[in-house]
Amino acid sequence: MSTSTKDPASPAFPPDFLTVEEAARIARIGRTTAYDIAREFEATAGASGLPVVRFGKQLRVPRYRLESWLGGPITWPILTDDTAVAPPVASITAATSAKRTTRRATRPPDQDTLPFPA
Repeated sequence: MSTSTKDPASPAFPPDFLTVEEAARIARIGRTTAYDIAREFEATAGASGLPVVRFGKQLRVPRYRLESWLGGPITWPILTDDTAVAPPVASITAATSAKRTTRRATRPPDQDTLPFPA
């Protein structure tokens, strides 16, 4: 039994078709811009814009066309700003909760009881 070097289920290899959002993250452009230039590709019959293929109502970006559009192979998995080193949530929560204090009403020293009869 031979093992394939390109396993489609493996996260080490990119899929053949990417979503417009995935292509946008790879190209480091915004989602709206990516959809705008994908629609430009359709409107100009492929003369300019982000290369896409329409599957019903969905747009997909062929990986090989994206790589030629970008001028080289893409890296996978997609590295985003979210995968960068982020501070742990516990330290953020601890720092935020330390700043919060409860404000209590203070009475004048000569007023030990309520101002109205009980």
